[in-house]
Amino acid sequence: MRTLTRTAARFLLAGIFMYSGYGMIQSAERYAKLASGALPMIPENPMIARIQGAAMLGAGSTFALGILPKTSARILALTLIPNTIVGHPFWKAEKSEERRPQLVHFLKNLGLFGGLLYVSADKRTQSNPED
Repeated sequence: MRTLTRTAARFLLAGIFMYSGYGMIQSAERYAKLASGALPMIPENPMIARIQGAAMLGAGSTFALGILPKTSARILALTLIPNTIVGHPFWKAEKSEERRPQLVHFLKNLGLFGGLLYVSADKRTQSNPED
């Protein structure tokens, strides 16, 4: 039962990263423009968004399958940092009705980040798919 629970948990946690990574690859131009607008030091280069999306899609897939779950979780946690800063800047919202949804998504990403950190530090997490 523990194996089934862990497998289901990995798939559920990985789903958002695989879906978002695929979307980022498909809409790289839009994400590149968004990123360069939020962080002026980043060039408006769609290849950066494609690489970020590929990292999310790849690490999400390996995490879901239980292939190097700790490494995959660490990569996913790292991809959340720019995604959260660029995608959910609640501190920039001028009206509270604009701020609230961004804050909710920001906090959701912090929760995902915490879950991924937990997985990456869990001594029971194995590196084989049979855990």
